[in-house]
Amino acid sequence: IYARIFTPEEFGILASVQVFVLFFQMIAEIGIGPAIINEDRFTNKQRDGIFTVTLILGVVLGSGFYFFSYFLNSFYGNYNYQQISIIISISIFFYALGIIPITSLNKDARFIKIAKLNILSEVLSFIIVYYLYYLNFGIFALVAKSLTQSFFNFILFWIESKETTLGRPLFGNQIYHIKAIASFASYQFFFNFINYFSRNLDNILIGKYLGMSSLGVYDKSYQLMRYPLMVTTFAMTPAIQPVLTKMRTDVVRIVEEHNKLTMRLLFISILISAFLYVNSQEIVLFLFGEQWGRVVPLIKVFAFMIPIQAVLSTSGSFYQVMNKPKLLFISGAISASINTLAIIIGVYSRNLEYIALALLISFTLNFIQCYYLMFKFCFYCSSRMFVIGLIKASVLSGFPAFFYVVVNKMLFNSLPDDVWLNLMLNIILAILCVGVFYSPIKKLFVVIK
Repeated sequence: IYARIFTPEEFGILASVQVFVLFFQMIAEIGIGPAIINEDRFTNKQRDGIFTVTLILGVVLGSGFYFFSYFLNSFYGNYNYQQISIIISISIFFYALGIIPITSLNKDARFIKIAKLNILSEVLSFIIVYYLYYLNFGIFALVAKSLTQSFFNFILFWIESKETTLGRPLFGNQIYHIKAIASFASYQFFFNFINYFSRNLDNILIGKYLGMSSLGVYDKSYQLMRYPLMVTTFAMTPAIQPVLTKMRTDVVRIVEEHNKLTMRLLFISILISAFLYVNSQEIVLFLFGEQWGRVVPLIKVFAFMIPIQAVLSTSGSFYQVMNKPKLLFISGAISASINTLAIIIGVYSRNLEYIALALLISFTLNFIQCYYLMFKFCFYCSSRMFVIGLIKASVLSGFPAFFYVVVNKMLFNSLPDDVWLNLMLNIILAILCVGVFYSPIKKLFVVIK
């Protein structure tokens, strides 16, 4: 809906500032959440002291972002960011306040409750944004989404945190308790810091050198690529550390769980990747509308990145489970270097498709180094079964994916240009292709798990 009522240029302006908002949010978080989850015992005084720390960080960083927006004026040179910076500064403040409440629910593995609250927050935010758009607030309506969402998230999670073992946080004066989690949090923060630049440098440089319209198209294509990850990997990642930390001493069990999870994620993501590649044009037109046609070529490239990202995105949680934040930081530093080089080369070409291709190559290289370090220095075991599992999952998903692509090319090339009809027929075909191979795939999964 947002893609239909706001233009690519408006999305580009928001994306150009949002990339720096993420940076300020990362500083506000400073690894507090994972560090608290990592603690076996955490007192109310510690909780309240650190909650006060998040309040201080929220005020300082929210104010800092407003003054930082003057730099954005000169950096991009085509928009007065002070017009929207006050709204964003307040959203950073509420984001910081929400860190402890959401951590309390994560620590208790109350993921269904978190999902329900996120949905409610999203719906309430949408109502306000659409109402502001109806009143002709323009880009201010789009920017208001970050404020309303961070505000509702804080309120809802703070209310629900009362029923958790960590409890509902209140403001306390013993802020020195932050030292109790400083060691773990520091490595987590430095990992997030370098990971931020490696994941967001493309948006920064595209906005500066290729313009806001190109940035809007690129950001929307990357967002579409992440949709399948949100319902697979990103939905599971928050659960990994709270659940597996309890069996940290049983490394063999953790490795088995890791290998089974990654194998299944790869299997599912390859099927999704094939469907997205074949139906990229129909999906873009259906979700975003005709003004986003430039997204289609990028999605065809990003589709190949989905299986890599699906598996790789779980790696950080397993480093945390094994209490190896330093190793996570080292892997992140290597990833950042490779991604940065790829982004610079891609932006130099001034072609969005080349940027996407460069990122595909860099993520492939990072996949290799990340899992080499994990098995060599984290699990202290051979990666042989992990590699075998990935190969088997690729082969198992390859049969229905290949069958689907072939049948699609044979039957659907002459279909009329009806987006809805084409998508429905392709969904039916995809279900049939998976159904044909379901029984042998299920048997093989039982054998190799």
